[in-house]
Amino acid sequence: MNFTKNTKKPNFLLLYLTFFILFISGYEIQAQTVQLKGKVISSDDNLPLPGVNVLIQGTNSGTITNFDGEYQLMVERGDVLEFRFIGMETQVVVIKDQARVDVSLETSVKLLDELVKIGYGEQKKKEISGAVSHVKGDVIETFTTGDFGDALQGQIAGVSVSNTGAPGENAVIQIRGVSTVSDMAGATEPLYVVDGIPQNENPRLAPSEIETLDILKDLASCAIYGTRGANGVILITTKKGNKGKLNLSFNGTYGIKNITSDIPLMNSNEQIYFDIVKHRNMNGNHDGEMILPIGQRPEWFNNETDLRDVILLDNQPTQNYNLSVSGGSKGLTYNLTGGIYDDRGSVYNSGFSRKNARAGVRYKQGKWDINSSLAISSETTTRANPYLLLQMIRYKPYQPEVDPNRDDPVLSPGIGHSPESSIANQVVTTMRREDKLYRDRLQGNISIGYEFTENLNFRGNIGANSINDFRIQFNPFIPTYDSQGQLLSNNANSFVENSSGRRTGTSFDGRLTYAKKFGDHKFSAMLGASNEIYTSESFTARKYGVVDNSIRVLNGATLDAAATSGYNYTYKVIGTLGRLMYDYKGKYMFSMSGNYNGNSKFAKNNKWKFFPSVSGAWNVADEAFWDGMRGVTNNFKIRASHGQVGGQSFLPYTDEVTIQHGLDYPFGGAGNQALYFGAAQVRYANTEVQWETSIQNNFGIDVGFLDNKFTLVADIYHTEKADMLFPVQLPPSVGTGSGSNSKLTMNMGNMVNKGIEIALGYKGGNTKFNWSVNGTFTKNINEITNMNTDEFVYTSDNGLISGAEASSKVTVFAEGYEAGAFFLYKTDGIVKTTEQLEEFRKIKPDAQMGDLIYVDTNGDGEITDADRVYSGSGFSDWEAGLMVTLNWKGFDFMMHWYAAIGHQVMNGSSAQAYSEGRHKNQVSTWSEANPHSDIPAYRGGMKENDNFKAYTDLWLEDGSFVRLKNIQLGYTLPKSVLKKTGASNIRVFVSAQNPLTFTRYTGYDPEVAGNGVSSRGLDKGNYPISAMYLTGFKLNF
Repeated sequence: MNFTKNTKKPNFLLLYLTFFILFISGYEIQAQTVQLKGKVISSDDNLPLPGVNVLIQGTNSGTITNFDGEYQLMVERGDVLEFRFIGMETQVVVIKDQARVDVSLETSVKLLDELVKIGYGEQKKKEISGAVSHVKGDVIETFTTGDFGDALQGQIAGVSVSNTGAPGENAVIQIRGVSTVSDMAGATEPLYVVDGIPQNENPRLAPSEIETLDILKDLASCAIYGTRGANGVILITTKKGNKGKLNLSFNGTYGIKNITSDIPLMNSNEQIYFDIVKHRNMNGNHDGEMILPIGQRPEWFNNETDLRDVILLDNQPTQNYNLSVSGGSKGLTYNLTGGIYDDRGSVYNSGFSRKNARAGVRYKQGKWDINSSLAISSETTTRANPYLLLQMIRYKPYQPEVDPNRDDPVLSPGIGHSPESSIANQVVTTMRREDKLYRDRLQGNISIGYEFTENLNFRGNIGANSINDFRIQFNPFIPTYDSQGQLLSNNANSFVENSSGRRTGTSFDGRLTYAKKFGDHKFSAMLGASNEIYTSESFTARKYGVVDNSIRVLNGATLDAAATSGYNYTYKVIGTLGRLMYDYKGKYMFSMSGNYNGNSKFAKNNKWKFFPSVSGAWNVADEAFWDGMRGVTNNFKIRASHGQVGGQSFLPYTDEVTIQHGLDYPFGGAGNQALYFGAAQVRYANTEVQWETSIQNNFGIDVGFLDNKFTLVADIYHTEKADMLFPVQLPPSVGTGSGSNSKLTMNMGNMVNKGIEIALGYKGGNTKFNWSVNGTFTKNINEITNMNTDEFVYTSDNGLISGAEASSKVTVFAEGYEAGAFFLYKTDGIVKTTEQLEEFRKIKPDAQMGDLIYVDTNGDGEITDADRVYSGSGFSDWEAGLMVTLNWKGFDFMMHWYAAIGHQVMNGSSAQAYSEGRHKNQVSTWSEANPHSDIPAYRGGMKENDNFKAYTDLWLEDGSFVRLKNIQLGYTLPKSVLKKTGASNIRVFVSAQNPLTFTRYTGYDPEVAGNGVSSRGLDKGNYPISAMYLTGFKLNF
């Protein structure tokens, strides 16, 4: 595989990290091992607790208490012990010089005091009145991936995650349905906040960097972020150090992966037979004549070429290594992490590698609490051509083998040009095209907290991030020769393209918080302000006419001067925010927040808007009347919220026109003309663009049974979105330019999302064997309720098969249906009888036997766009996840399943295979000799004939699937073995990711996220997800 790492600059930070570890480890004092004894009792009745797990933190080493609640354990000074028992609160003790530690555990209702991150603050789990989900970093780390979003699929109710198999690409994350119909890149993504600093896009952290994720799902929780919280919020807390001795952790995984699905294609003999049948269907019977160009190259009859053998690569390696160092003393802690990730893609000319490092320091002394972190990463993404899998299908099996690593010419089977030679040139060019993206990220922040009094404190955050891209695209010159050696191609379409871009984000926020308790009443108030500035700039240069494929620089192409383009924009988001919270006896909670937001994208009269929210909760289980039920249902909380947020998913400067210069024009009569400088307006402005506004009501319950062994969290919600933003395509008659200049951003209608989400959990077992089962269920119903037009509007997507004019668009925005719904021509089998032919010719006079029958749904006697009917959408009716974990002695087992049910997929791979006459089923296509076939007769591809157009329901399939996402078996070495190694913990494991998928879909992969609402469910030869088999280890010292 032609995969090149980015070796432009040495990784000095990783070298520094290595030397730092060696340096500080030299000062560690040899620890002394001692035997610790103690007893564990229950705080409720002071009775001993048998079966309590006593573990050394950061390891799986430890012991359990006996029938009398007593234990013995060999420890070292500085070890941190965790006392864990089902239904009880975990307690942590740092070992100093004591020889005995007795512990009293409190009942698990205290677990509700666990702090959960919320917008600009944190809150006890018991007091939360919104819909917030919490995920720990170690759950994410069980999944080997370049994007942490992959690991969230099926883990969180209400959060839909769609993955792609392409290395280095982000998962598509949507919280509570379609949040906008905008086609702007990343328009539906949630807001990511890393250590309190908002990001302008997915921060692409390595899973090893993450301590916790807190997902704000209801708009009442998100309203504090104003315009930035319209799609939900993901709060990421990176790993921090703990005081105590130096802790060193190193883990690594190595695996191989394979694509496990396929499209059935003809072999060489089947292809020659079909080509003969195809010729007869199109041109009549010419027996005894040479009708196929292959006849002029008889040596090709023995070929059996399958490009899948060189494009779909088996056993491609994936490696992931992470090193972390943490520790600290009283008042000062630190954490250093570094990682290397390398993923060789399963499709030729694809791959992803990343080097990352992060350093974090916390100083907490007296009234001061200061956190800071600095992170860098360097990524290299090698992208396969997005049409490679579709182009691969077109190559005939009797054509010569192709070595993608060589510059061999393409050979035509006949004299002069032929369809086979044109296709072969396109296919080989697509294979050999290279696309590399080099990306460097820098993220830094400092957070300063100061406690003025016991009740009043200040917290300020300053953060910045920078993303620098450099992309190289190279389209080679592929010479094509006919059977006489004549050159049939030129280098006019070959090119070199270089582009660079830089995106930065800077944010400042500060807030004062006052909290006071008056008897049974708790009150807090927060007032703050935020300021965010985002810039983006890019430059692109392209030259055509490559002379030598080994020279891949702009000057190596000579046909014309470099064509350049670029952009530069800045926008600002300013907010004044506040929150009031009230709590009475921990039973009744009330919260009210708001953000007065200003955004420079909007015109003068629409820049500012206020986004309020209100929520409340009732801990019913704390009431006296609940005493009789507390033994079974120890926790029962009711939550309700109402929130409003705004959306701003469009590029800046929509309120300004674009003037293009250099459009000089001659004026004057013959012989008296003069050239005058000219300019023209090529883009219209819309100063009336308003905020998208979303209003959501949420109702939920939290229930805990049997001392929280069994838990239930359920929510229902209803979201109304008004004034949806969408770039409307203007007709050429208005005189606009091309591309984005031909679109005008407008508020075009309203939309509703409503749904239910359920999360279930159970923890059980005993001292020798314990297990947990967690399940999620998500159902979201999306509907466009109002459009500013009487007809449906085509989305910005260009259709199932790009470049096929007759393909047409297939996804629309239509009142009463899901956003991006499929509107297709309905078909009814093929013409097999003279009666069917006569009937079909009433609406299609040139119809023939074996043709695909189109249904005249509106009965007007012709087939037009008005005959398109709703045919489903790419969004699932419901999704579910199931996670099972088992622990027995030193063994641990984990299994994670995910299901997406009820969505449709347009199978572009099948459409391409049939249109090109390559699908294996076409061996039995309709012909005069095979009149009973159900496969339409081949009379040309989708551009020439209606039988295989890409806008019919012929390609529509049920995309439902159930997938085993991850299965893992691990073993942790016992303490007796660890003594001989010097390690505090050693764990080894084997795992498989995506090894099983159950589906009726006949394409490569039923999980088709697309690039947004417009292309959801359109399988355009998308990069499929691979099955991956791994082994790994984790060491702690």
